[in-house]
Amino acid sequence: MLTPGDLEFAGSAVGYDARFGSPEVSKELAALVTALSRLISVSDGVADAVGRHDRIALDSSNAAADALIEEVNRLNAALSVEDRTMMAAVGIPGLSERLAAGSRRNAYLIEQAWAVDAALMRLLLGLGKVGADGAFGGYASNPGPTYVDRQA
Repeated sequence: MLTPGDLEFAGSAVGYDARFGSPEVSKELAALVTALSRLISVSDGVADAVGRHDRIALDSSNAAADALIEEVNRLNAALSVEDRTMMAAVGIPGLSERLAAGSRRNAYLIEQAWAVDAALMRLLLGLGKVGADGAFGGYASNPGPTYVDRQA
């Protein structure tokens, strides 16, 4: 895992030419590198919010991601042919790979959160069941099938 300092260093190292106004890099390309770096940070915020079960932070991270995706799409449409040839030089493929890895990580974390919530709900609902002998069913009662329900 990367620490916050690692992300700041990686963002500035990848976009070194773009961030310091090199004449070869257009403003649109520099803005695209910055927007992608910010999107990676927001993706890390989503992972943190899911891990902490913080719905408010998750909603704000998703709203920020939506705005950044719109900005990335707008900047991508504004790139010239020369800008597109320089994408590899300023590190856009690496940023895209990091975004893809973050998306996979977030999807896995969200799936795990859903599974934990479903298991918790089954546990809580199973506590109030009354058995055939009149005793309350609990955690030690037969839960039924022993497969993992991925539809939850």
